[in-house]
Amino acid sequence: MQPAVDGRERVRTLSPEVWSLLFTFSGAQAANAVVSVFLNLFVFVVSGSLSGLIQFEGAYFFSLTFVFYGVAALFRGQPPLKPYRLGLLLTIGFYLLLLWLNRRASHYIPELGLLWGITQGVYWFGVNLMSFDTVPADRRTTFYGYSGAILSITQVVGPSLSGALTAVIPGVRGYLVVFGVGMVLYGVALVASAFVPLGPPMQVAGVGESWRLYRDRLDWRLAAHSIVVRGTREGISGIAGVYLVYLTTGYSWAVGAYAGLTALARMASSLGVTRWLAPGGRRAKSLLIGSIGMTGGALLLFVPGWPWVFAYGLTTALAMPFYSIPNAALPLDVMDRDPEVAAHRVSYTLSREVALNAGRLGVIGLLAEASQWVGGPAALAFLLTLTSSAQLWIARVSRLLFPQA
Repeated sequence: MQPAVDGRERVRTLSPEVWSLLFTFSGAQAANAVVSVFLNLFVFVVSGSLSGLIQFEGAYFFSLTFVFYGVAALFRGQPPLKPYRLGLLLTIGFYLLLLWLNRRASHYIPELGLLWGITQGVYWFGVNLMSFDTVPADRRTTFYGYSGAILSITQVVGPSLSGALTAVIPGVRGYLVVFGVGMVLYGVALVASAFVPLGPPMQVAGVGESWRLYRDRLDWRLAAHSIVVRGTREGISGIAGVYLVYLTTGYSWAVGAYAGLTALARMASSLGVTRWLAPGGRRAKSLLIGSIGMTGGALLLFVPGWPWVFAYGLTTALAMPFYSIPNAALPLDVMDRDPEVAAHRVSYTLSREVALNAGRLGVIGLLAEASQWVGGPAALAFLLTLTSSAQLWIARVSRLLFPQA
């Protein structure tokens, strides 16, 4: 049994390189917090229907699935910091396009979803590899825990600010001002990335390598299946809060208030979970607690009325860190078992993203079909309950892969 380690001591042992990575990620997280919630709301408002939002998300996940392979080929032999920086530039360009299109964006919903997938694919390809290259294995729980806490802080301030702006500035113009603020923050993250070490060049073995790892390594195959299950919930959780709060209240500022309150609860929970989770310990128990809590929160959506939507959000926010913090480190720890992981890290990343987006696309397809039969709110409540309870299986996977954790 490992001795208890004080959380403050673990933070002090993070290297300057890890701190610089955390800093630039925090700038990008702040930008995401300001704009991400209101991007979905903007799409919903200009399209005027849940089907428009589903089309946008479906196109986004579709292009995200394949763009990683293109990025890997384009940046072959170069450090992952380069696609990360390009991803930030493309994201700024995407929001500039929305500023130019204004309400005309309603005519290009699927195309905008595809473009959003490309920008975010380039960005997240760099993020995932930079995390693996820079953060030591025994500091991942700490890194993701405090990264999650910082994210939660920005998600308290960001949506609250965005909600206030949309309340003061009526119509679509309010969303466009929010996007402008987000672009400035993405620029700050781009400047901060100058202090992150380049890292080793990426060795890309081709598309077949990622499939070979899935076929030949039983532990990675099991981890990949858990990532598919994780993706089923991720595919609709971002839609649920935005759509249900706006539908039940009719106010865009209420979406900002909802996002801020849930982020505050998630921040408090993240700090507690980070201190409670010893490095490598209590992982399966934490995943179990988080999955049960998320399932219980989803069941509240079957009760009509906006207070129950807020209750769902707060319950899920408190439970989420128990699930998300250990889950983020699980595939990385499986990768560490490969003695040639440094050479295969790009192929692992490709395999992981295909698995994640397979789950996301599958549930988006189910939502599109179910919403036609029972309506959007009921379909979301049912699928959130189903996919949240499915995460219980990941706790079982964790126990199989890491019996002592």
